[in-house]
Amino acid sequence: MAKPKYIYNAETCAYEPFFLTGKQRLNKSIRFVGIAFGCSIIAALWFNFNFKNWDEIKKKKKNQALKAEWEILEDKIHNTDSQLSIIESNDDDSYRILLDMPRLDEAVRKGGTGGSEKFPLLSNERVTLIEKVYGQLSKLKNRLTVERQSIAEINKEVNVKEEMMVTRPAMQPIDNRNLTTLHTIFGLRLHPIHHEWKNHNGLDLVAPYGTPVYASGNGNVSVAKMMGTYGNVIFLNHGFGFETRYAHLSKFNVSEGQRVKRGELIGFVGSTGLSEAPHLHYEIRYKDKFVNPVTFLYTDTKQSEYNKLLQPN
Repeated sequence: MAKPKYIYNAETCAYEPFFLTGKQRLNKSIRFVGIAFGCSIIAALWFNFNFKNWDEIKKKKKNQALKAEWEILEDKIHNTDSQLSIIESNDDDSYRILLDMPRLDEAVRKGGTGGSEKFPLLSNERVTLIEKVYGQLSKLKNRLTVERQSIAEINKEVNVKEEMMVTRPAMQPIDNRNLTTLHTIFGLRLHPIHHEWKNHNGLDLVAPYGTPVYASGNGNVSVAKMMGTYGNVIFLNHGFGFETRYAHLSKFNVSEGQRVKRGELIGFVGSTGLSEAPHLHYEIRYKDKFVNPVTFLYTDTKQSEYNKLLQPN
Protein backbone atom coordinates (compact mmCIF):
# COMPACT_ATOMS: atom_id res chain seq x y z
CA MET A 1 0.00 0.00 0.00
CA ALA A 2 1.38 3.38 -1.01
CA LYS A 3 2.28 5.74 1.73
CA PRO A 4 -0.38 8.49 1.94
CA LYS A 5 0.37 12.15 1.49
CA TYR A 6 -1.39 14.85 3.46
CA ILE A 7 -3.00 18.03 2.20
CA TYR A 8 -4.43 20.85 4.25
CA ASN A 9 -8.27 21.22 4.10
CA ALA A 10 -9.25 24.85 4.79
CA GLU A 11 -12.88 23.90 5.43
CA THR A 12 -12.05 21.39 8.14
CA CYS A 13 -8.89 23.17 9.23
CA ALA A 14 -7.08 19.81 9.26
CA TYR A 15 -4.60 17.77 7.23
CA GLU A 16 -6.34 15.02 5.40
CA PRO A 17 -4.72 12.02 3.64
CA PHE A 18 -4.34 12.34 -0.09
CA PHE A 19 -3.69 9.41 -2.44
CA LEU A 20 -2.36 9.77 -6.06
CA THR A 21 -4.28 7.89 -8.68
CA GLY A 22 -2.46 5.55 -11.04
CA LYS A 23 -2.66 8.02 -13.89
CA GLN A 24 -1.22 10.79 -11.72
CA ARG A 25 1.67 8.61 -10.67
CA LEU A 26 2.38 7.68 -14.30
CA ASN A 27 2.34 11.30 -15.40
CA LYS A 28 4.70 12.21 -12.60
CA SER A 29 7.13 9.45 -13.54
CA ILE A 30 7.03 10.52 -17.20
CA ARG A 31 7.79 14.11 -16.23
CA PHE A 32 10.76 12.94 -14.06
CA VAL A 33 12.19 10.76 -16.80
CA GLY A 34 11.74 13.54 -19.33
CA ILE A 35 13.46 16.07 -17.14
CA ALA A 36 16.33 13.63 -16.38
CA PHE A 37 16.76 12.80 -20.07
CA GLY A 38 16.77 16.47 -21.01
CA CYS A 39 19.38 17.22 -18.39
CA SER A 40 21.58 14.38 -19.62
CA ILE A 41 21.34 15.67 -23.20
CA ILE A 42 22.28 19.16 -22.07
CA ALA A 43 25.18 17.77 -19.98
CA ALA A 44 26.44 15.71 -22.90
CA LEU A 45 26.26 18.68 -25.26
CA TRP A 46 28.05 20.91 -22.75
CA PHE A 47 30.78 18.29 -22.17
CA ASN A 48 31.35 17.79 -25.89
CA PHE A 49 31.50 21.52 -26.41
CA ASN A 50 33.97 22.20 -23.62
CA PHE A 51 36.13 19.04 -23.68
CA LYS A 52 37.76 17.45 -26.73
CA ASN A 53 37.95 13.76 -27.37
CA TRP A 54 40.14 11.96 -24.80
CA ASP A 55 42.25 10.43 -27.57
CA GLU A 56 42.93 13.87 -28.94
CA ILE A 57 43.91 15.10 -25.50
CA LYS A 58 46.30 12.18 -25.04
CA LYS A 59 47.80 12.72 -28.48
CA LYS A 60 48.25 16.42 -27.79
CA LYS A 61 50.05 15.72 -24.53
CA LYS A 62 52.21 13.11 -26.23
CA ASN A 63 53.04 15.52 -29.05
CA GLN A 64 54.02 18.17 -26.52
CA ALA A 65 56.30 15.71 -24.74
CA LEU A 66 57.84 14.62 -28.04
CA LYS A 67 58.35 18.25 -29.04
CA ALA A 68 60.17 18.91 -25.76
CA GLU A 69 62.36 15.84 -26.28
CA TRP A 70 63.01 16.92 -29.86
CA GLU A 71 64.21 20.33 -28.69
CA ILE A 72 66.52 18.65 -26.15
CA LEU A 73 67.86 16.42 -28.94
CA GLU A 74 68.56 19.44 -31.15
CA ASP A 75 70.41 21.14 -28.27
CA LYS A 76 72.51 18.02 -27.73
CA ILE A 77 73.31 17.84 -31.44
CA HIS A 78 74.34 21.51 -31.41
CA ASN A 79 76.55 21.04 -28.33
CA THR A 80 78.13 17.91 -29.77
CA ASP A 81 78.83 19.74 -33.03
CA SER A 82 80.51 22.61 -31.12
CA GLN A 83 82.66 20.28 -29.01
CA LEU A 84 83.63 18.22 -32.03
CA SER A 85 84.65 21.39 -33.88
CA ILE A 86 87.01 22.24 -31.00
CA ILE A 87 88.54 18.75 -31.13
CA GLU A 88 88.95 18.98 -34.91
CA SER A 89 90.61 22.40 -34.57
CA ASN A 90 93.06 21.08 -31.96
CA ASP A 91 93.71 18.08 -34.18
CA ASP A 92 94.61 20.13 -37.25
CA ASP A 93 96.13 23.25 -35.70
CA SER A 94 98.00 21.74 -32.75
CA TYR A 95 98.58 18.00 -32.71
CA ARG A 96 99.32 17.53 -36.40
CA ILE A 97 101.55 20.59 -36.56
CA LEU A 98 103.57 19.46 -33.53
CA LEU A 99 103.92 15.98 -35.00
CA ASP A 100 104.69 17.29 -38.50
CA MET A 101 101.61 15.60 -39.94
CA PRO A 102 99.47 17.01 -42.79
CA ARG A 103 96.04 18.49 -42.02
CA LEU A 104 93.03 16.42 -42.96
CA ASP A 105 91.18 17.50 -46.08
CA GLU A 106 88.15 19.65 -45.26
CA ALA A 107 85.94 17.61 -47.60
CA VAL A 108 86.78 14.47 -45.64
CA ARG A 109 85.92 16.09 -42.33
CA LYS A 110 82.65 17.71 -43.42
CA GLY A 111 81.24 14.85 -45.47
CA GLY A 112 77.74 13.52 -44.61
CA THR A 113 74.53 11.97 -45.92
CA GLY A 114 70.80 12.60 -45.63
CA GLY A 115 67.63 12.85 -47.69
CA SER A 116 63.84 12.75 -47.62
CA GLU A 117 63.80 9.49 -49.56
CA LYS A 118 64.42 7.78 -46.26
CA PHE A 119 60.97 8.92 -44.98
CA PRO A 120 58.58 8.43 -47.96
CA LEU A 121 55.48 7.75 -45.85
CA LEU A 122 55.58 10.96 -43.82
CA SER A 123 54.04 14.33 -44.59
CA ASN A 124 56.24 16.97 -46.19
CA GLU A 125 56.37 19.04 -43.00
CA ARG A 126 57.51 16.08 -40.94
CA VAL A 127 59.95 15.01 -43.62
CA THR A 128 61.54 18.46 -43.60
CA LEU A 129 62.04 18.43 -39.83
CA ILE A 130 63.23 14.83 -39.53
CA GLU A 131 65.36 15.12 -42.66
CA LYS A 132 67.15 18.11 -41.16
CA VAL A 133 68.02 16.32 -37.92
CA TYR A 134 68.83 13.08 -39.72
CA GLY A 135 71.23 14.96 -41.96
CA GLN A 136 72.90 16.58 -38.95
CA LEU A 137 73.27 13.22 -37.20
CA SER A 138 74.64 11.57 -40.34
CA LYS A 139 77.28 14.28 -40.74
CA LEU A 140 78.17 14.11 -37.06
CA LYS A 141 78.54 10.35 -37.30
CA ASN A 142 80.82 10.71 -40.31
CA ARG A 143 82.90 13.43 -38.64
CA LEU A 144 83.22 11.37 -35.46
CA THR A 145 84.38 8.37 -37.50
CA VAL A 146 86.95 10.51 -39.29
CA GLU A 147 88.14 12.05 -36.01
CA ARG A 148 88.40 8.65 -34.34
CA GLN A 149 90.59 7.45 -37.22
CA SER A 150 92.60 10.68 -37.05
CA ILE A 151 93.22 10.25 -33.31
CA ALA A 152 94.35 6.68 -33.94
CA GLU A 153 96.83 7.98 -36.53
CA ILE A 154 98.02 10.67 -34.12
CA ASN A 155 98.49 8.14 -31.30
CA LYS A 156 100.46 5.92 -33.64
CA GLU A 157 102.63 8.87 -34.68
CA VAL A 158 103.13 9.87 -31.04
CA ASN A 159 104.39 6.36 -30.27
CA VAL A 160 106.79 6.61 -33.21
CA LYS A 161 107.99 10.04 -32.09
CA GLU A 162 108.43 8.82 -28.51
CA GLU A 163 110.47 5.90 -29.79
CA MET A 164 112.52 8.32 -31.88
CA MET A 165 113.16 10.50 -28.83
CA VAL A 166 114.49 7.66 -26.69
CA THR A 167 116.51 6.12 -29.52
CA ARG A 168 117.99 9.41 -30.74
CA PRO A 169 121.65 9.62 -29.59
CA ALA A 170 121.25 12.67 -27.38
CA MET A 171 123.23 11.75 -24.26
CA GLN A 172 126.96 12.24 -23.70
CA PRO A 173 128.46 8.74 -23.42
CA ILE A 174 130.88 9.72 -20.62
CA ASP A 175 129.97 11.47 -17.37
CA ASN A 176 131.42 14.99 -17.18
CA ARG A 177 132.84 14.17 -13.75
CA ASN A 178 135.14 11.63 -15.40
CA LEU A 179 135.83 13.66 -18.51
CA THR A 180 139.35 15.14 -18.75
CA THR A 181 139.21 16.69 -22.21
CA LEU A 182 136.68 16.91 -25.02
CA HIS A 183 138.24 17.24 -28.47
CA THR A 184 135.43 18.66 -30.62
CA ILE A 185 137.29 18.81 -33.94
CA PHE A 186 135.07 17.13 -36.53
CA GLY A 187 136.19 16.83 -40.12
CA LEU A 188 139.62 17.44 -41.57
CA ARG A 189 142.43 17.54 -38.95
CA LEU A 190 146.11 16.70 -38.53
CA HIS A 191 146.28 13.07 -37.38
CA PRO A 192 148.24 12.85 -34.08
CA ILE A 193 149.94 9.58 -35.07
CA HIS A 194 150.23 9.66 -38.87
CA HIS A 195 150.97 13.40 -38.84
CA GLU A 196 148.96 13.99 -41.98
CA TRP A 197 145.60 15.61 -42.68
CA LYS A 198 142.73 13.15 -42.40
CA ASN A 199 139.03 13.29 -41.76
CA HIS A 200 138.06 12.89 -38.13
CA ASN A 201 134.54 11.51 -38.12
CA GLY A 202 133.72 11.86 -34.44
CA LEU A 203 134.65 13.29 -31.06
CA ASP A 204 137.46 12.24 -28.73
CA LEU A 205 136.43 12.17 -25.09
CA VAL A 206 139.55 11.81 -22.93
CA ALA A 207 138.99 10.04 -19.62
CA PRO A 208 140.90 7.72 -17.29
CA TYR A 209 141.36 4.09 -18.24
CA GLY A 210 138.31 2.04 -17.23
CA THR A 211 135.87 4.98 -17.16
CA PRO A 212 132.28 3.75 -17.78
CA VAL A 213 130.85 4.34 -21.26
CA TYR A 214 127.08 4.65 -21.60
CA ALA A 215 124.70 4.19 -24.55
CA SER A 216 123.61 7.60 -25.82
CA GLY A 217 120.21 6.24 -26.91
CA ASN A 218 118.12 3.07 -27.08
CA GLY A 219 119.34 0.62 -29.67
CA ASN A 220 120.56 -2.83 -30.66
CA VAL A 221 124.20 -3.88 -30.43
CA SER A 222 125.12 -4.72 -34.02
CA VAL A 223 128.89 -4.91 -33.44
CA ALA A 224 130.92 -5.61 -30.27
CA LYS A 225 134.41 -6.77 -31.21
CA MET A 226 137.99 -5.83 -32.07
CA MET A 227 137.98 -4.01 -35.43
CA GLY A 228 141.22 -2.61 -36.90
CA THR A 229 142.03 0.99 -36.00
CA TYR A 230 138.85 1.21 -33.90
CA GLY A 231 140.23 -1.38 -31.49
CA ASN A 232 137.47 -2.72 -29.30
CA VAL A 233 134.40 -1.04 -30.73
CA ILE A 234 130.65 -1.14 -30.24
CA PHE A 235 128.13 -0.21 -32.95
CA LEU A 236 124.62 0.61 -31.77
CA ASN A 237 121.79 0.61 -34.32
CA HIS A 238 119.19 3.06 -33.00
CA GLY A 239 116.77 2.80 -35.90
CA PHE A 240 115.33 5.74 -37.82
CA GLY A 241 118.65 5.96 -39.70
CA PHE A 242 120.87 6.51 -36.61
CA GLU A 243 123.97 4.55 -35.61
CA THR A 244 126.58 5.34 -32.93
CA ARG A 245 130.09 3.94 -32.57
CA TYR A 246 132.21 3.70 -29.40
CA ALA A 247 135.87 2.92 -30.14
CA HIS A 248 139.17 2.16 -28.31
CA LEU A 249 137.34 0.43 -25.43
CA SER A 250 139.26 -1.59 -22.86
CA LYS A 251 136.43 -4.12 -22.56
CA PHE A 252 132.75 -4.69 -23.34
CA ASN A 253 129.75 -4.85 -21.05
CA VAL A 254 127.36 -5.96 -23.83
CA SER A 255 127.29 -8.53 -26.59
CA GLU A 256 126.15 -8.48 -30.20
CA GLY A 257 122.37 -8.72 -30.64
CA GLN A 258 121.66 -7.27 -27.21
CA ARG A 259 119.04 -4.54 -26.76
CA VAL A 260 120.21 -1.59 -24.65
CA LYS A 261 118.59 1.55 -23.28
CA ARG A 262 119.82 5.11 -23.09
CA GLY A 263 122.21 5.47 -20.13
CA GLU A 264 122.97 1.75 -19.93
CA LEU A 265 126.62 0.79 -19.28
CA ILE A 266 128.01 -0.77 -22.47
CA GLY A 267 131.81 -0.70 -22.00
CA PHE A 268 134.86 0.99 -20.51
CA VAL A 269 137.38 3.52 -21.78
CA GLY A 270 140.62 2.06 -23.10
CA SER A 271 143.35 2.65 -25.65
CA THR A 272 142.96 -0.26 -28.04
CA GLY A 273 143.42 0.05 -31.80
CA LEU A 274 145.10 3.16 -33.23
CA SER A 275 145.28 5.19 -30.02
CA GLU A 276 148.01 6.99 -28.06
CA ALA A 277 146.20 7.28 -24.70
CA PRO A 278 142.99 6.23 -22.99
CA HIS A 279 140.00 7.97 -24.56
CA LEU A 280 136.66 7.25 -26.22
CA HIS A 281 136.28 7.92 -29.93
CA TYR A 282 132.56 8.58 -30.40
CA GLU A 283 130.84 8.71 -33.81
CA ILE A 284 127.29 9.26 -35.02
CA ARG A 285 126.07 8.18 -38.46
CA TYR A 286 122.74 9.27 -39.89
CA LYS A 287 121.49 7.59 -43.05
CA ASP A 288 124.98 6.17 -43.67
CA LYS A 289 126.72 9.55 -43.35
CA PHE A 290 128.90 10.78 -40.49
CA VAL A 291 127.46 13.79 -38.62
CA ASN A 292 129.00 15.99 -35.96
CA PRO A 293 128.13 14.51 -32.53
CA VAL A 294 128.37 17.95 -30.93
CA THR A 295 124.99 18.89 -32.42
CA PHE A 296 123.41 15.96 -30.54
CA LEU A 297 124.88 16.64 -27.10
CA TYR A 298 122.81 18.41 -24.47
CA THR A 299 125.67 20.45 -23.04
CA ASP A 300 123.35 22.36 -20.69
CA THR A 301 122.19 19.20 -18.93
CA LYS A 302 122.63 19.47 -15.17
CA GLN A 303 124.57 16.75 -13.35
CA SER A 304 121.46 15.68 -11.43
CA GLU A 305 119.54 15.35 -14.70
CA TYR A 306 122.40 13.40 -16.28
CA ASN A 307 122.47 11.03 -13.31
CA LYS A 308 118.79 10.24 -13.87
CA LEU A 309 119.58 9.15 -17.42
CA LEU A 310 122.04 6.52 -16.22
CA GLN A 311 120.54 3.05 -16.07
CA PRO A 312 121.15 1.13 -12.83
CA ASN A 313 123.89 -1.43 -13.26
